[in-house]
Amino acid sequence: MSTTSVEEPDAIASAAPSPVNPLPPAGGISDSGSSWSRQAYYNADTGSSDGFTFLNHFGGSQGKPGTADGGPAFGASLSYASSDGKSAAASPQMLHNQLIEDDVEVIVMSDRKCSGDSYGFAGDHKLFMVEFSMPATGKTGFNGDMPGIWLLNAQIPLTSQYGTNPSCSCWTSGCGEFDLFEVLDSGNPRCKSTLHMAPAGGSSDYFKRPENDTIKAAVLFLGSNESARIQVLDDGQDFDEALAAEIINAIARDNHTSKSSVFRLASGN
Repeated sequence: MSTTSVEEPDAIASAAPSPVNPLPPAGGISDSGSSWSRQAYYNADTGSSDGFTFLNHFGGSQGKPGTADGGPAFGASLSYASSDGKSAAASPQMLHNQLIEDDVEVIVMSDRKCSGDSYGFAGDHKLFMVEFSMPATGKTGFNGDMPGIWLLNAQIPLTSQYGTNPSCSCWTSGCGEFDLFEVLDSGNPRCKSTLHMAPAGGSSDYFKRPENDTIKAAVLFLGSNESARIQVLDDGQDFDEALAAEIINAIARDNHTSKSSVFRLASGN
């Protein structure tokens, strides 16, 4: 999971089907009473974090941002992020509860070590939940007042992100990027959602930018029907250690167009 220019990320959580329960059947979530268990959690208000690590791009030449020891083709090298996200740290730090400034990028990844072929937030069925706000800063110019949250295949930042040689990155060859809430020009009150992969996806639809208050949102991946859904949640939704099947079903089946956006993840024949 990669988040960029996330302004006040109050809470982030990742959930997956509990190992003891069967995966959801094709077309939806099991109604058998099974639950999804929380895999990682971060809450800025309470200063708690479990299962996440925070990174940024200060791991290159002499700690200069956006550089790589292997040269510009390898783009921006990763580093542990300082607690304010503005510089590198020698060891993992928890992101503090504060506004992340314009043109500051923080990458949120699993802190679990690779185990065989499984690492990070693997699996065909998964759920990410986030509470955040995007207050206006009034700035213009490069990345000025243009916050965004997106998901990025981990192969990209681990190999070459923002590099000068496209062949060094799998961004264009299928790894892709999923822009969840992205402001595309300075001060715009609309957040767009776009899928950069094959097939690509996007439309003129938008979510209202949460400038004054936080909103809660879920991103649900369902391999059983090859789709991904972005869903704005009710304010009362908690990021509990376990989520019942009824809650997952409610997210998967909510067709309120102003609160959801659905993307197909596989091309038809």
